This record gives sequence, C-alpha cells and structure tokens, in this order.
Amino acid sequence: MISLTFIILFIFCLAIAVASLLIGYKFTNTYNDKFHRNYFYYLITFFAFAFYGVLVQILIHAILPLIDSESGVIETILNFLPVLSTPFLLVSWVMLIKMGYSLVEVKERRKELNIHLTVFILLLFLMGCLYFLFDSNTNAYPEKIVYIEIGLMTVIELSYMFFFARTVLQYSKKKNISKNKIAKNFMLFLVLGSLVRGVVLLFMFTESWSWILIPLVLIYFLSNFVPLLYLYRKADIAFIPIYAEYPNEEKKVLLFEKYQITKREKEIIEQMCQGKTNQQIADTLFISLQTVKDHTHRIYTKIGISSRLKLVQMING
Repeated sequence: MISLTFIILFIFCLAIAVASLLIGYKFTNTYNDKFHRNYFYYLITFFAFAFYGVLVQILIHAILPLIDSESGVIETILNFLPVLSTPFLLVSWVMLIKMGYSLVEVKERRKELNIHLTVFILLLFLMGCLYFLFDSNTNAYPEKIVYIEIGLMTVIELSYMFFFARTVLQYSKKKNISKNKIAKNFMLFLVLGSLVRGVVLLFMFTESWSWILIPLVLIYFLSNFVPLLYLYRKADIAFIPIYAEYPNEEKKVLLFEKYQITKREKEIIEQMCQGKTNQQIADTLFISLQTVKDHTHRIYTKIGISSRLKLVQMING
C-alpha cells in the first residue's frame, strides 16, 4: 500500500513540477528578460530540492524500516539527506536575490550578494559541525538533528525571502513602475509560500509515514506553483513581450508565402513583432483574447515553432 501511495504521490508532484517548469520556460521564450530567466532557474533548483531532499527522503523513511537494517543506519541516512541537498537550495536562494533586483529593474549590488553568500556558507558550515557534534553523542543526536537542520534551512530561506521582499518594496517605490501592485502581490505569495514550507517540513521530517504526509507534500510543491500561476495570469499586464527590433520585410513576405499565412494571422504577427501583448492585440484588432490565442497557436503550428521568441528571430534582419 505504501508503494502504490508513493507512486500516486510522485505522479502528482511530478505533474506540478513539470507544469511549473513549462510555464517558466514559456516565460523565457515570450519575454526573454533577466527576471524570467532567473525565475526559471529558481524553479528548476527548487523542484530539484523538493524531489531530492523531500520526496526521496519520505520514500526512504517509508521503505527502510521494512528492511532488516540497524536503527542507527536508518537515522543517519534520513537525517543527512537534507544536508546533501543544500546545493540546490543555495542556487535557488541566489536566484531569488537576482529575481528581486531584476523584477524592479535595478542593477545588482555585488557586495550585498557576496555578503549573503558568505552568511549562507557559514550557516551551512555550522549545520555540518552540529551534525558531527551530535553524531559523536548518539544518545542526543537522532531526535534533535532533524529539528536543527529544518530550523537552519527555514531561517536561511526566510532571510533570503526578507531580502527579496525588501528589494521589491524599496525599489518599486523609487522606480514608480506600473507593475508595482503585481510585483508586491507576487512577492507576498512567495513569502507566504516560504512560511508554509517551513511549517510543512517540520511535520514531514519528524513524523513517520502516515496519510497526513500526502497533503503535506502536495502543499510543499504547490507553495511555489501558486505565485507562478498568479504571475502567469498577470504577465501581459506587467511585462512587455519580446519584439522585432530590426524586422526584415523580405523575410516577413517569404514567411507569409511559404506557410500560407492568412490575412488575420498576418495582422497578429505584425502586432506581435511590435511587442504587444495578447490582450493589447485583441483590443487593437477588436477581437477576443481567446481568438488571439487560437490564431497564435495556428501560426506556431503552421511554422513549426513553439514560442514568440522563435517567430521574432525568424523575422529579425
């Protein structure tokens, strides 16, 4: 029963991760700016940790007690896994800092970035020292090391989230950008997700296998899907899609003839090359947003591409 339950759980988590990465990849091909690239890398490293540091640990937690193995070996494996998966967290937190600067369109401060990396390395070193300290005292180590690991990871992540939130709030006011409200809401969703993950980890890593772990794991994976979904729904308002800086008319005519582009599809391609969002195209051509999306899908299918970035590259001189 445990194996079947874990397989179902794994499929759901994989679906969440794949959907998130596909949306993130679509962002990079539609907007092609620094923020969306950093966000895509952040999602990759987050879900890498989620699978390696969370899901795999739960699997081992469920299987190892069924194996004829010494209790000390089981506890060592279970408690040391989060330490081994910290490189994924390191990259995701660095991407989080870079996301903050790129979201509000200000230049990164290398000095502040280096300070945060130094703090992380020191805390990671402290985590390792505590691990070996408790390992030398077998009576104290098994029950306490998990709490220490989770506590340190949560504190570090919240520190980086605080820095991200401070950057967004500080510079969005100074820049007076039109996407202020969306940036703040996105920041709020990320911070709340981080808080939820801290609570969820406490239960997941300290309880034996039970049915309560299923919703907890799903909540952990969804904690980063919710802000992504919010940004996806608001992307056309907050960001300017990639556009053709140097459109080549000859290439455009050849493209239209080769792939038998209709008159309406030509109009939409012209609008896309100007950097207009789907909603702006719909308003300009007096058609619905869904109609724009349908035409765009047909255009991509005819040409054999999957993104606005590819279309622009074909038309640019």
